[in-house]
Amino acid sequence: MHEVSRSTMLVSGCVLMLMTTVVGCGGDGGGSKPDVPATAAAYTERGWGRFEAGDFDGALSDFDDALGLETNYGPAYLGQGWSRLSLATSNTSKQLATASFDSALAHGQSVEDCLSGRAAAYLGVGGNPSYISAISDALLALQSSPDFVFAHRNSFDATDLKLIIAFAYAAQDHLPAALSAADEVADSGIQQGDSGTWVVGGESYDSFKGAVLAHLQKLSDEHAG
Repeated sequence: MHEVSRSTMLVSGCVLMLMTTVVGCGGDGGGSKPDVPATAAAYTERGWGRFEAGDFDGALSDFDDALGLETNYGPAYLGQGWSRLSLATSNTSKQLATASFDSALAHGQSVEDCLSGRAAAYLGVGGNPSYISAISDALLALQSSPDFVFAHRNSFDATDLKLIIAFAYAAQDHLPAALSAADEVADSGIQQGDSGTWVVGGESYDSFKGAVLAHLQKLSDEHAG
């Protein structure tokens, strides 16, 4: 049906917004050969610098090199996960990102930094089991840090976690739960049993579902980081 298709497109659109890369070349510039880091920590530091500049390929290379030197270095797994997430274009690459976040958690990295990234990756993977995992991870991240802001990408914050929850519920057709999560970002005024409230941005909708999905799209356009 039309609304089911719209739901799928909106979820995909939210994932795209959440995972949008920063436009720019990054890299070292100039013609001189950059210094080669000598430790896992040094590779990781350079990797985050490249990540923040939008050079996700270079960042991923640095984090991989850090792990080549020290296989138990948790900060590199965290960077690897976020870099993989930012570069992900397929279910396989998103699943690889979840594996990196698993390893980061196992090696002592902060719950909110790991679970927030993994929640976004699970939302991108899709399917009910992944949507359930996305919701669980996002809720746990918010519980750990209600005012969460990712230090290396400060446009990704607690609002994005609430949007992940809302879109994951919507993708499962749990519309009241999706609306409840979305209204934590901005109150819609939508009420399931009152068709007079099915209005978003001045436009009236002929179903509760249509109004909820429109509200989610509006929030994604305005807030997704």
